[in-house]
Amino acid sequence: MQGSIIGSFRKYYREIRGVIDLFESAGLFILSPTKSQVINPDEEFVLLESDDLNSSPVEIQLIAFHRILRSSFVYTFCPNGYIGRTTAYEIGRVVERKIKLFFSEAPKDLPIFLPPNSIWSPKDFSKYFLNNGKLPETLEASSKTLLEKLHNDLFLGKYQD
Repeated sequence: MQGSIIGSFRKYYREIRGVIDLFESAGLFILSPTKSQVINPDEEFVLLESDDLNSSPVEIQLIAFHRILRSSFVYTFCPNGYIGRTTAYEIGRVVERKIKLFFSEAPKDLPIFLPPNSIWSPKDFSKYFLNNGKLPETLEASSKTLLEKLHNDLFLGKYQD
């Protein structure tokens, strides 16, 4: 099973490396990010030692998208609900592609519907996969509320007035 981890590399890359190790020890293969080191911690767009430094930030982000969008799942590492602008953009692309999306915590300042069972600590997520050999099921809404109906309709390509 291959997946990607997204989140604020500028703030939490050291912790994200730990999540990569935890997930890989459970048998999950992480496509993005690569285990590396941040080389410009004070810049808005983080560069890793493993990035091609001859590439522009746009090219580096596009390479990351190629990895993220071929993942079976994406795990959003967001301590205290913080995700940042680039992560918000990545979440939008992941939702658009209907890739299973999980969160370490509910994101703040991002009005997104979170299906039940989509929030997992890294430890519990990896333990679930190790014990069950599959990803947790997110309980897609059954259109009981307007919020759930609007969310499901977006996934089905039904657009409301």
